[in-house]
Amino acid sequence: MFENGLPNVALLLFTMLIWGLYFMILVSSPRNKVNQWCFIAGFLLSVGVLKEYIYYGGFLAGRQVALLGVVYEADELLNSILTAVLYYMAMPCAVICGLYFARLDQRFPRLFHLAELALFLPMLCFCIVYPWSQTRVIPLTNDSAYTIVAVYNLIYGVLATIPIACTLARERNSYSFRQRRLVSVIVLLPLWYWLITIFGFHLLGLEDLYKVWQGNVVIILCLFVYYLYHLFHEGIWGMRLSREHFDWSEEPVKMPENTRYMVHMLKNEMAKQRLSVQFIRELEIPETRDELNIIERSIEHIEKFAQKSTAYTGEIHIEAEPVNIPELLRTVADEQTGAWRGQVKIEADERYPELICDPVHMREALGNLVSNALDAMGEQGTLTLSYRTPKRDVALIRVADTGRGIPEQEIGKIFEMYYSGYSDMQHFGLGLSYCRNVVKAHGGYIQIRSSTEPERHGTEFTLCLPRRKRGRRKPNE
Repeated sequence: MFENGLPNVALLLFTMLIWGLYFMILVSSPRNKVNQWCFIAGFLLSVGVLKEYIYYGGFLAGRQVALLGVVYEADELLNSILTAVLYYMAMPCAVICGLYFARLDQRFPRLFHLAELALFLPMLCFCIVYPWSQTRVIPLTNDSAYTIVAVYNLIYGVLATIPIACTLARERNSYSFRQRRLVSVIVLLPLWYWLITIFGFHLLGLEDLYKVWQGNVVIILCLFVYYLYHLFHEGIWGMRLSREHFDWSEEPVKMPENTRYMVHMLKNEMAKQRLSVQFIRELEIPETRDELNIIERSIEHIEKFAQKSTAYTGEIHIEAEPVNIPELLRTVADEQTGAWRGQVKIEADERYPELICDPVHMREALGNLVSNALDAMGEQGTLTLSYRTPKRDVALIRVADTGRGIPEQEIGKIFEMYYSGYSDMQHFGLGLSYCRNVVKAHGGYIQIRSSTEPERHGTEFTLCLPRRKRGRRKPNE
């Protein structure tokens, strides 16, 4: 099928298909570095198809162009330049995509930026030793030069794959594992097909298979369908679309204003609670003083939370300020575990106690995690709340329990809205979804480890947060 290559029109459609797929990846989460660099690498790889379309289409045949005093055939020169872009530039971008996938920019920020620059140094050397105007003839006239270029691309392919594979292995029990696996398929499958069929077959001298690389059109088409399928189901590359059916022939029905109603109701109920507390205080009963203080703090917390939260929209508006996290952990523990019979451990790093965050949302998120931990353990167990700053600009807040653990097949679902592992009427499946949105709104992410094995059962949530305030963003970005 590919012995003589695809027809010219098919090459044009192939190019547009590649552009469409990688443009959708970029649009899915335009601020995400993995999306950005995947788009760049995919666009550069599409140059291989584009140059074939332009060259064999004969659009520049018979035309000449003078460059630096040398006269070239226009089609040969353009083909050679595009080949250089494909051979020299695409793979460094793919490697950078893999490094961002592994979050190495967060773990080693200074070294990461140096590595970004170093990855493009071989490209500069190739441009000097093998000028762009002569790149096209390298496979035909200079076997040793082509071998060097081929090995360079294959090594970079391995460098792009290793951080992705290591991240998948390390985070196989995390909530984001399934999404990362979906992303890795789109990144690695067409990349390695291209590397093997272009460079591998050429190095082996399989002349009859030189055009098999164009079979990537089948992979790209399948990945296009794969992307669309997940886009309308669990989401992919940071975007999820939902389908809503409506009767287009009827007047639209106005949706009830749930948000305003719930906030208004909470404010009214809290006003009643405040009046009741004030009345009891006026009775001057000493035994009620501590309980009334607790009730007042809860009222203040609910009032602030009602003002800032928007039900069911998933939007979290952050008003960041310095918060003493060790003190916040002790407050949450006191409120949640007063009548609990188990053991509570608080481990706090006091070197950098303050975290720039929204105190209301962070307190509510931690309260949800602690409440879930207590539900999982029952009346006995060990609850551990810890705060660490492994780096000056990174904070880790951990909520761990010795409860029954979460089955592996449920880990990928626990952050979905309305999903609950309980069948009673007390658990609505909103707490963990809210926690994730709060952490993402602060520019961080949640990691989860859980085991149901009898000898080491329990669950651990780790909130990974930047200590300094980053730009505001919505949690679904």
